[in-house]
Amino acid sequence: MDLSMTLREALEREASGTALTQLTAAVERLSTRYRAVAAASDPILAKPVDVLAYAHYRMPATFGAVRAALRALAASGTFEAGSVRSLADLGGGTGAAAWAAADVFDSLEEVSVLDQVPEALDLGQRLAKASGVSALARTVWQEGRVGSWNVSVGSPSAGGADLVTVSYVLSELTSEQADKIVAEAAAAATRAIVIVEPGTPDGYRRILRARDQLLAETWQVAAPCPHQGECPLLAKDEPDWCHFAARVNRSSVHRQIKGGELSHEDEKFSYVAMVRRPAHLAQGFAAPAADASASEQPTRVIRHPRKNKGFVELQVCESSDASNASGQVRRAVVSKKQGALYKQARDIGWGDTIDLG
Repeated sequence: MDLSMTLREALEREASGTALTQLTAAVERLSTRYRAVAAASDPILAKPVDVLAYAHYRMPATFGAVRAALRALAASGTFEAGSVRSLADLGGGTGAAAWAAADVFDSLEEVSVLDQVPEALDLGQRLAKASGVSALARTVWQEGRVGSWNVSVGSPSAGGADLVTVSYVLSELTSEQADKIVAEAAAAATRAIVIVEPGTPDGYRRILRARDQLLAETWQVAAPCPHQGECPLLAKDEPDWCHFAARVNRSSVHRQIKGGELSHEDEKFSYVAMVRRPAHLAQGFAAPAADASASEQPTRVIRHPRKNKGFVELQVCESSDASNASGQVRRAVVSKKQGALYKQARDIGWGDTIDLG
């Protein structure tokens, strides 16, 4: 089931009683605030119209980005998608990440969304009940702040949720608060954590900080990195950052409040998906073999492929050695002479994995 259209329709119904001028004005205020990229001392979504405007201009994009990250986790080979029965979304607002998880994991049964804005939770609950998905309709909506959440989802024996998501939250926090919410995610997650931020240099740095924190706390990277070492983009002479894009279809209301003309937009995002290391693996995980060669590790396409006549140019990140400890970024050229690999490269997308042999 593709829930993106269902979400768009539910949002449009919610906006039917609100003037577009109000939504547009709220979007302009919120856009200015989010572009500041600074910690918020008070909730940014201060009014019900702010919550509704935010849901319209950000929820489809958040859904698309988180869904892409969750699909990468499910395809990583370190994680069994059918094992995800419970989700906790920290700072989840109106529940976009919960919708994304329900879209990716058919096995999802229990969902908890935690946020500090009651109006966001109320709107999220109404939208979820209109989804037609039983797990979303039964979602538990909890109010609280970083450091005070009680993640009550998953079986009592599990002590938390199979999957914890933190999306577009770190940029609203101080470094200390961001570290705390990542620690809370690690404490609540029994199997996997996915963190998503804007695909900007600042968002990328926040992802790297969270990645380093989790690597130090018995977690391993499942995606997008094909290694557990330092990001090789940091060693480049010219500044660069790891990010990807998700295509988002716009509704008519979405286009009007954002002043856009195209029927779609590309949401740029950075992310990391982490799973517990072998010593802490729960049922449903498979650790990479200790003697796996570099060629057996997933190679990630980190830029739009350049398709030329007779060959495809790829910018890829891959493991640099059999120990899987460090990575390297390089340009790979796949020619027509390479047959099946060339056909695969012609169809490959930004963010996909490819076995270059």
